[in-house]
Amino acid sequence: MCCDNGALNSHTMSTSAPDPTPGDDLAPPLRTGTSLHYALQLVPPRRRPLIHAALQVWLTMARIPLNMSDPGIAEAKLLWWQQEWQRAAEGQAPQHPLMQVLVRELQGTSQPWPDAAMWKSQFAGWTQLAHQNRWLDQSTLDQHVDATTGQAARLWARLCGATSAEALEAAHQLGVGIRRAHLLARLGQDARAGWVMIGIDLLQRHDVKAHQLSRPGTVAPEGWPGLLQSLTTSAQDALAAGWRQAQQLPPAQRHHLLPLLALARCAHALATEVGHGGDTILHQRMVLTPLRKAWLTWQTRWGLGGLA
Repeated sequence: MCCDNGALNSHTMSTSAPDPTPGDDLAPPLRTGTSLHYALQLVPPRRRPLIHAALQVWLTMARIPLNMSDPGIAEAKLLWWQQEWQRAAEGQAPQHPLMQVLVRELQGTSQPWPDAAMWKSQFAGWTQLAHQNRWLDQSTLDQHVDATTGQAARLWARLCGATSAEALEAAHQLGVGIRRAHLLARLGQDARAGWVMIGIDLLQRHDVKAHQLSRPGTVAPEGWPGLLQSLTTSAQDALAAGWRQAQQLPPAQRHHLLPLLALARCAHALATEVGHGGDTILHQRMVLTPLRKAWLTWQTRWGLGGLA
């Protein structure tokens, strides 16, 4: 485990007014040492370019709400991307270079274009996030997680070769757990940047105020241990549920979920470390070391152990 004090750089708010046509919006390459980097190594080589292209497109769109200080500009960019996705779905040539790569990789396989309901839920969730940095209740935030990362994990599983309804549902559940763990690990970082990704009702239940997260003092709020435990358990339970569903699949279908299972394993380990870290997460981001992520991924590849 290590703490990333410089991670706020990835959340810098833009003050410019860019053209809604995001010709220069490119997600940064997947860095060596990230969970995604290691998970991608579990994708069969013939499918790896397709999955990498899909990840680059997804990451580029997902970061728009967080990188734009003006919600209107963020929504305009997302609308452009939605139209770009629709054009590609209709067989028209996409304009964005990342979409061109994705279309080319898809054409080289027997994979159909992703289901419209699946990608439309992504845009609805990201547009919601562009306009909302506070959540009235935890259930609404959970629905957002379900519609974005949950659906994205389902798409990833399908591109990896999963076909059964049970495999796709397991992938969806794993995606929900991965996102919950991700939000937990970024809790303090996001709050200091103005994004309190916890429902107000859950904060009230534990008598924690939003400003105590965005401007943490030297002493954690009295209700912080209970809130931290609730968030940690929520992430771990979702990951465990997805893991159990995946283990019940036939070996061939479970094999297609290996990248997501590796991400889930890393997310579970990270959530556990954050839960043990007390109020550390309020002051600095916590991440697993690359060596630990590589080891957890290797364990997943060879089917060793479980989430614990």
